[in-house]
Amino acid sequence: MSDAFAYEWRRITTLRSTWWLSIGAVVLGVGLTFLVAMALRLSGAEMVAEAMSADDSLIVLEMLTTQFSNFDPMFYLVAYIVAIIGIFSWGHEYRHGMIRATLTAVPQRRAVWTAKYAVAAGWTATVVLVTCLLSFAVAALWLAGLGLDVDLPALAAAVVRRMGYTVLLTWVVMSLTVLVRNQTFALVVMYLWPMAIETVVKGIFTIPGLSEHRELTRFLPFNAGGRIMQREPSADAVFGDPLNAVGGLVVFGLFAAVLMVLALALFERRDA
Repeated sequence: MSDAFAYEWRRITTLRSTWWLSIGAVVLGVGLTFLVAMALRLSGAEMVAEAMSADDSLIVLEMLTTQFSNFDPMFYLVAYIVAIIGIFSWGHEYRHGMIRATLTAVPQRRAVWTAKYAVAAGWTATVVLVTCLLSFAVAALWLAGLGLDVDLPALAAAVVRRMGYTVLLTWVVMSLTVLVRNQTFALVVMYLWPMAIETVVKGIFTIPGLSEHRELTRFLPFNAGGRIMQREPSADAVFGDPLNAVGGLVVFGLFAAVLMVLALALFERRDA
């Protein structure tokens, strides 16, 4: 198993795409925070801050720390950039025929599978963490002296939720890549599924006769996944409408787990 981890770590760190995607995600996330925080400070944030409650301060700081995903959690941009690293971890192998070399170096398929998922998870979670920490530092510098209440435990929990969401998203698209052995397909599905397919399904449930079952759409995987990153747990039940953060984690996590099991089964049984 250690050989598989060493091999995968060497592979992921020597690919230029890994570094370009990681650096791009950090620069984009922190850059957006920088621009918005600067705009807030230069537009008279002092007067606004005086009227802010502790809850309002948390909303603003979480918005800046997590790249505004508390307003539109389903489309957390940093996650959708770094998840491409997971797609490439399998896609490059199949596209260039390198999976044969990988299995020659490390013949234990389950060890290869485990190493790829574990290394990709650790890498993508680290990129999210670095992006959020730098974004918080930028926001703190621009908004210094305004007297905003800083709730560090709540901000830390928000960052952890985004790390978890990013890892699950990465595992989902990695599994799709293994299932179809085509990275282009996985890339398209990663954006098409949440933005188009689930939107169409929600639209279908507005049709008379189906509208009374609209609440079922809360179990759509990406719709549920977005609930992981809501600003605070809902007062409703875990599987209420809408799902709270725990409910979203269960649904999206089960979706990821099913795809991962299918990917492992096919990877172990079929030809390289």
